[in-house]
Amino acid sequence: MVAAMLTRLLRQGLAGTLFLLAGVLLFQFVYPFIADSMGGASGLENLVSQLPPAMQALAQLSPEFLAMTGIAGFISRAYDHPVYLILSIAAMVAFTGRAIAGEVGSGTLALSLSRPISRWSIFAARIAGVAVLAAVFGIAGPVATWLGLQAAQPAGEVTLSQLVAMALLGALFLWTVGGLALMMSAVSSSTGRVVGWATGYLVVAYFVDVFAELWSILEPARPLSLFWYFDTTDTMVDGRVPTMSILVFGGVGLLAMVLGWLEFRRRDFVV
Repeated sequence: MVAAMLTRLLRQGLAGTLFLLAGVLLFQFVYPFIADSMGGASGLENLVSQLPPAMQALAQLSPEFLAMTGIAGFISRAYDHPVYLILSIAAMVAFTGRAIAGEVGSGTLALSLSRPISRWSIFAARIAGVAVLAAVFGIAGPVATWLGLQAAQPAGEVTLSQLVAMALLGALFLWTVGGLALMMSAVSSSTGRVVGWATGYLVVAYFVDVFAELWSILEPARPLSLFWYFDTTDTMVDGRVPTMSILVFGGVGLLAMVLGWLEFRRRDFVV
């Protein structure tokens, strides 16, 4: 029953999801070509050294950073890039918004509940959908990066273990985004409202994380941002996901799912 509902949920909006996935694949595939066109790690180091300090801080790049991390450090910035984040997050928010709030608004969910299907089975299918999409989008980026590296052959080395670690971090991050959005969907009756709430938090969280580099007054609020724990550089360079990132993403995602389930279980739905 859960598998059947999961299949139906994933088929809804499939064209849009595939479009977003194609965008992630293309963006991450092209990034190694950018590194190669700039002369690899040494060329990037020379280029970045010519930027004003404020621009280096905003881009989170510096000659010292590239000298220490090499091509892996530059490639890791592709996963901090707004294009990658927007495409991946949009897929998670769109799915979770449709999965509960959208079906409440259309009356589809109430019709499902009128049949001999347990509420837990219905909610479990939504959790499974979040897990599937998080895994697919988390893995897609590093696979495209690997293909781009093979094709572009930029100076420097990025190992398979580094890309595997990046895939795990990306999947954990998207699991958390999906969990929070699903929790919002469980208390809403409109897809638009879920998208608005999720987008509002994530935009503010991203702003805090990025501009805390330039504006010290934001530094105390940085741990409240999910992006603070999305440490792509350490993950890519060290080839392992930081323990704090695993604990925060795993814990926040799970807690959001539990809170979403508690609200979904007690909520009244009118046929």
